[in-house]
This record gives sequence, structure tokens and C-alpha cells, in this order.
Amino acid sequence: MTPTDHSGVLLQYAEAPTHAICLSKDGSLNQQTILASLQVHFSFPDYFGENLDAAFDLLLDVVDTLNQLTVWQFCTGSNVKTDSDALARWQQLMQDVIDYASGKGVMLQVELFVEP
Repeated sequence: MTPTDHSGVLLQYAEAPTHAICLSKDGSLNQQTILASLQVHFSFPDYFGENLDAAFDLLLDVVDTLNQLTVWQFCTGSNVKTDSDALARWQQLMQDVIDYASGKGVMLQVELFVEP
């Protein structure tokens, strides 16, 4: 299918690459599973506050280490119950991180594979 650009996050309605970061767990995609996925993949510290503001701050630290085009690939998982509000908040978080990276002259691309 054709990729769609939505708020800076590239949406692809296709099966995700095997290395994509899955935002769901146990058939559910919500704020808790999203934050847990980010914490594991980006090695957030144990004291991570498990909220979007803390995730934003820690992701900015990651962006500060980038010096070349970087692509972060995420997926929803297949056949999951999705909290649409949580997914929209994640998209805004990623857009804010992309904007920060752009302001620093770093090219960051974020892709979300929405799996059937």
C-alpha cells in the first residue's frame, strides 16, 4: 500500500520489518505499552517516570547523539486493540522529537507500520 504522511510520522499500512519497535503487548496498544516499548528500546533509566513528558526529555537526549540521517521504525502489531487517543499522543510525541531534531540540523524520520 502507499505510505501516508501524517503529522510528520510516515504511516505505512503494511507488515513491519522484523526490527521495528512494537508499540503493543499482549494484544493491546495503549499508553502503558507505548511507554514500556520506548523504555526498553531506547534504554531509558530505571527511574523513568513512565509519562510522555519524561519520554520526550529522554528521546531528546537520544537525538542529541545523532549525527546522520536516522530512521526509527515502529509497528502497531497485528490484530491489536488500539487506544486511538494513546496512539495520537505517541504521534504528537514523535512529531515534537522530529521538530527538535530538525531544529538541530539532524534528519530524523519516524515510520509507523500499521499492521493488518
